[in-house]
Amino acid sequence: MADKRGMLGGRSAHCMAFSLPRIDVTDWKTFELLQLVLDTIPDPVFVKDRHHRWIACNPGFCRLIGQRYEDLIGRSDPDYWPREQAELFWSYDDLVFNSGEPSENEEAATGADGVTRTIWTRKFPMKNAQGEVVGLCGLITDITDLKRRHMEAERIAAENREQRAIIDAQAAMLDRVAMPVIQIWQGILLMPLVGEINDRRAAQALESLLQAIGQRSAEFVILDITGVPVIDTAVARHLARAVQAAELLGCRSVMVGIGPEIARTLVGLGIDFGRITTQGTLQSGLAYAMSRLGAPRGASAAAR
Repeated sequence: MADKRGMLGGRSAHCMAFSLPRIDVTDWKTFELLQLVLDTIPDPVFVKDRHHRWIACNPGFCRLIGQRYEDLIGRSDPDYWPREQAELFWSYDDLVFNSGEPSENEEAATGADGVTRTIWTRKFPMKNAQGEVVGLCGLITDITDLKRRHMEAERIAAENREQRAIIDAQAAMLDRVAMPVIQIWQGILLMPLVGEINDRRAAQALESLLQAIGQRSAEFVILDITGVPVIDTAVARHLARAVQAAELLGCRSVMVGIGPEIARTLVGLGIDFGRITTQGTLQSGLAYAMSRLGAPRGASAAAR
């Protein structure tokens, strides 16, 4: 078993490491310079032979296992790790030994203090001059806190997605409540529009309107825009599309609630509302629709 000073020691031997046909613990005792390099690395570092025995390590590795250097050299994972963990570590060793390729894995490691940590282990094959794998070098990073923060971030993100889904569902419900389609007379529907009309609310309103027209065989729909604070190009186009869609179902539209400011805005926007009948108030709009229930479309247009 090696002494605590190191597994490696001597420049000439260090340079010969790549040409040794086999590596014994006695060979590693000469590489003091390499041991010094390993000792400067804060993360745990270890070197194994083909029998999974530790032939070199640094103080970080000693701290991880909770053992002295001289108690680790020549020993292996089953001497200090729980059986299932040691078997997993060996299986990853064998992947490197058999493939000759580096490997990296996330693993659980239970230290001497009984605390199970999440570690990220990178293993690199060590080859002799003939290209044969004679051992491996492993570097361990404790990612316990990093993974905990990652899982916490994922939990918060999931909660945010759930909260967003709830908000969207509530918004959709409020849209249905804020823009209901009401049958105020046989064959006449009223849709009061309240609040800002964005793309989502416009789509919801159009869906509700077309569904109500189809279910109730409406001849007229009164669009009351009194509660819409701002009429811009987007809102005007949404209204025009609603009117066109209603016409495809044989339902004529009457728009009420247009004040002087909104009238000037609509004129300035250049949106064609020539196919829409307009009335100043809801009462006059209802009177107009009732007087023309059952009238031919041409007669209604001429009376407009």
